[in-house]
Amino acid sequence: MSFRALTAGTVDEQYGRRVVDMETSDLPDDGVLIAVEYSGVNYKDGLAGSQDGRVARIDPIVPGVDLAGTVAEAADGFEAGQAVIAHGYDIG
Repeated sequence: MSFRALTAGTVDEQYGRRVVDMETSDLPDDGVLIAVEYSGVNYKDGLAGSQDGRVARIDPIVPGVDLAGTVAEAADGFEAGQAVIAHGYDIG
């Protein structure tokens, strides 16, 4: 399954922010797959999206630490279709 994601970082020696198509196979194996309906960009996300922000340790990065949506596939005690919110380190 594909989805669109905001990325920030260096591609072909050029730094920039881009909206790219990604696949669920690009995601880590652990965790819960969520169909994101709402997300925001906070101050640290803005820094992570800036070449001189110096807060991101991964390049390129998918910035973001908060979201709201529904569980796409049942996992870890969550049911498919269940409404969820998430906030925290290492979501992006």
